[in-house]
Amino acid sequence: MILINCALRQDDIINIVENIEVENEKVFKFVKKEGIKILFECILSDQQNAAAIAKQSIKDTELGKVLYFGVSVQ
Repeated sequence: MILINCALRQDDIINIVENIEVENEKVFKFVKKEGIKILFECILSDQQNAAAIAKQSIKDTELGKVLYFGVSVQ
């Protein structure tokens, strides 16, 4: 499970992460929100690498440049 902590614009973050593709395959699926926590399932075997991909994909957007967020493996 990949955990993203962010209080603002959660729906936008969900949209960004669910549309990440690795080798032409969407690899993240939204599971649930709990307060500021957003949880995703990931089909990649290396969860640390998956968290890094998610974080960089968010940072690469205009929104990600101004939001305070954290990404970790749970």
